[in-house]
Amino acid sequence: MHTKRLIKLIVSPGPLAFALFGFMVGLLWLSLTTLASSLPNAPRAVTEPANGGRVNLEGAIDSVRRFTGQPGLVLEGGLQTGDQGARGAGLYYLETMSPIRGENFFKVDAATGEVVEATLRDRLAPAQSSAELPFAEAERRAERFARTHFWGFDQLQIVDRSTRTGESGPIHSFKWTQIAAGSGAELPISVSVAISGRSGQVFWYLSQRDPLKIDATPAVGREQAVTIANTWLRPRDTRWALDEPTSVRLQVLYDDDDQQQLVWSVTYRALQDGPRSSIRLLIDGQTGQILQGAS
Repeated sequence: MHTKRLIKLIVSPGPLAFALFGFMVGLLWLSLTTLASSLPNAPRAVTEPANGGRVNLEGAIDSVRRFTGQPGLVLEGGLQTGDQGARGAGLYYLETMSPIRGENFFKVDAATGEVVEATLRDRLAPAQSSAELPFAEAERRAERFARTHFWGFDQLQIVDRSTRTGESGPIHSFKWTQIAAGSGAELPISVSVAISGRSGQVFWYLSQRDPLKIDATPAVGREQAVTIANTWLRPRDTRWALDEPTSVRLQVLYDDDDQQQLVWSVTYRALQDGPRSSIRLLIDGQTGQILQGAS
């Protein structure tokens, strides 16, 4: 009887039906709000960087506030045209003013409004902290952060995973890059994230979104590049395990004149423990010339 009456009220709504409907909507909204607030680090929607024009200082500050999720963040800084962002519009350099002036700082592309670099030193754990985040969990958190903050993340592949020990404990670093479909070259579209193993938080972020301006198909093959590296290194330095390189990567990098170049990056490990654990050689992907003999 009560069910039939309720259906009748819904089909032929009167004041009571509207009141009941409003009450139910209110309960639903309250439950969703509570659920959202209980989710840690809930990702925000990522939008495509703006096209055309130039972002003003206030727009750059707003971008940083959205990036950090801190709408009240107080920042100062200005446009530096010497360091070029997308389409040569320059970069805004911004830093926090409190609680410690300059503790966190950011670079914002003036053409797109995208935060391209962030250093969040307040997210590093104190030296006396002993907790350590497992590496697998660090990668999950880093990927979630990168996916949230870098538009087009699904087009990238992970190319670097590493851990080092710093003054604030272990630092886990990750890099994702867009890969050329034909050659497998790493293109200049990437995002890198570093996370503190003690605090469990991302404290450094770097993105790159540059158009490809060169041919990403090498004239020098992988095996040929390794042979060139071996031939160059063997008579000069015997500290390295030349039988098998630990890494061989085809990458689009920038030379000293800020011009793109296609290179083979060949890395070898040290035969014994010492101040250097590895060495990297860069070989021109088109000519086979050694570009960098020791790094």
